[in-house]
Amino acid sequence: MIESLSPRILGDTSAALSLWDEMPDHVSGLPQSVAWVRNWHEHANADCFTAALYEAETPVLFLPLEVVKSGAIRLARFPGGTHANCNFPVLARRAAGGIGPSAVRALARAIHAARPDIDALLLPRQVGRLDGITNPLLHLDKTLNPNPVLSASLSCGFDAVLERSNAKRKRKKHRQHARRYEEAGGYRILTASSADEATQMLDRFFAMKAERFARTGIADVFADAGVRAFFRSLFGEAAGKKPASFELKALEVAGILRAVIGKSYWLGDLTVEFGGIAEDDLVSASPGEFLFFEDIMQACRNGIAIYSFGIGDEPYKRDWCDLVEPLYDSMAGFTLKGRAHVAAYRARNATAAAIKNNAQLWTAAKKLRGLLGGRHRS
Repeated sequence: MIESLSPRILGDTSAALSLWDEMPDHVSGLPQSVAWVRNWHEHANADCFTAALYEAETPVLFLPLEVVKSGAIRLARFPGGTHANCNFPVLARRAAGGIGPSAVRALARAIHAARPDIDALLLPRQVGRLDGITNPLLHLDKTLNPNPVLSASLSCGFDAVLERSNAKRKRKKHRQHARRYEEAGGYRILTASSADEATQMLDRFFAMKAERFARTGIADVFADAGVRAFFRSLFGEAAGKKPASFELKALEVAGILRAVIGKSYWLGDLTVEFGGIAEDDLVSASPGEFLFFEDIMQACRNGIAIYSFGIGDEPYKRDWCDLVEPLYDSMAGFTLKGRAHVAAYRARNATAAAIKNNAQLWTAAKKLRGLLGGRHRS
């Protein structure tokens, strides 16, 4: 363990972000990157700060946080909320394995001391290891998140990837859908190459997703104006630049965008951050499935080793994937209300995991959610 680690709270997010690149040879999760945190702070939530661990005057860990209200509770969490997945602190590689439980607990105490208005620290959807390095934040009280990350290894080549789930059927369906698109007026696979194109694709995605969420009775996590501005800025400033970092891709049929996916490239891998389809006259031609087929094929050609579908277990992901990675939620209650919230959160996680691990219960739960959503709209 590294001796004499001391916590510090950096209230100026812009100044803190300037220190990221000064930390030589570090690793972090994508939602802890400078671009992500800066855009979230500027567009979605100004109440952000950074908790850090220092060895003398040298930083070895940065933990960017935002403060949000959840009912009567005030929480500190990763900037991005539910959009921040596969989280991992900004960590100096030389400190790997050297940050023990006492240092992480001291960091949590420093957060509470600096911001006594915060009831709890909640750090969900973390990876246990990143680029071979263990996540020190898991020294806090933790629980398994009910949603894993599903990914496809691509080093075997596209033909072998297809063979994981009936390659002949997939190729046949792809040809059939292509013919339908041609008959409907022709199709194109588009990649946003400018900020204007990125905004156009995102606005179409927001509209499709809002319709989908309303139909299934799920709260629209993209509805907030600040969240939409965040994604427009994040993907807009990266559009057309090499190497790719954040990229939007779409399937256009007869001049209309029918499917949109937003992707990130991090540590050599590709992750689908979000996706949506138009539920119109061509929905039976599976525009989302068609776009994924094309994108995975292109990723194989480009030498991408891992194609991640991100958090959540769905049948269409299982069709492609051979890798399952668990995610973890770390937490610390600071006040009586905060400790009660943490206990309730753990209980909800356990209940959600039990339901999702039972196919019949999960099917019934999704059906009930859709019925409740329809009743709420009527």
